[in-house]
Amino acid sequence: MSKKITVVGATGNIGTALVHQLLGQGHHVVALARPSARLDALQQAGATIKAGDAHDVALLTDALRGADAAFLMIPPNGTAPDVLAHMQQIGEATAEAVRQSGLKVAVHLSSIGADQPAGTGPVVGLQHQEARLNAIDGLTVAHLRPAYFMDNLLSSVGMVQHMGITGGAMRPDLQFPMVATKDIAAKAAELLNSEHLENHSVHYLLGPRNYSQQEATAAIAQAIGRPELPYVPFPYEDAKQGMMQAGLSENMASLYDEMTRTMNEEKAMVHEARTPANTTPTTLEEFVQEVFAPAFQRATA
Repeated sequence: MSKKITVVGATGNIGTALVHQLLGQGHHVVALARPSARLDALQQAGATIKAGDAHDVALLTDALRGADAAFLMIPPNGTAPDVLAHMQQIGEATAEAVRQSGLKVAVHLSSIGADQPAGTGPVVGLQHQEARLNAIDGLTVAHLRPAYFMDNLLSSVGMVQHMGITGGAMRPDLQFPMVATKDIAAKAAELLNSEHLENHSVHYLLGPRNYSQQEATAAIAQAIGRPELPYVPFPYEDAKQGMMQAGLSENMASLYDEMTRTMNEEKAMVHEARTPANTTPTTLEEFVQEVFAPAFQRATA
């Protein structure tokens, strides 16, 4: 049955894949994101586009009005001087637009660790958004809690290119779940297509197994033909300075530092119980072959 489905954050890795999946299933898709060539491409693919900022209540309300269901998320902003305040602003605007539009069904992109009240860096903002959406009368909402994105590994393309290493403050041996964003989009599409969404349900997405940064580096090394590529652990302060040099605000770098310390100490986001329902298909080896290696080759060309 064809539905009208609104996708917020439509030009991100998850949003783009989700829009294409929903269009392919015959749905009428409203794609909301900032103006860009990627948004124009979604219009050419058949989506109705709404261009603007995610904190614009009028725009959000307009995009959600009349929709049978919506994919909701807080688009990340790594340069915000106060990331959690930025997330609160967008989260409150989204909740207000849901109320004003009368939206009845939503799938919300949260994160692993959103059950924890503190210590998870930017994920704390998603815990607050889960609570905000759960409090809206008349809204049936399901929360996706994916693990660490395999796509985060793309941030090391420049490091591999210029320094001949991958590296970070994460313990080299720490195994934790990693998931491909295309598998998150597939789960979101499945839930949006569901006729009986369980209200306030939580859906973890943990990838096929847990991986360490050493294993991720070995997979990258094989995919790009650099068998000697090492993973170099950095002191926390050096990793934080590196993030700021790469363009993140001091506040966002501090939040990521907090999250990394929590993971290294195995206090959250590492030991989630794995089930057939939360295990997703794309392996790290497939991801580096299909996504990382082509991105590396484009950067090196």
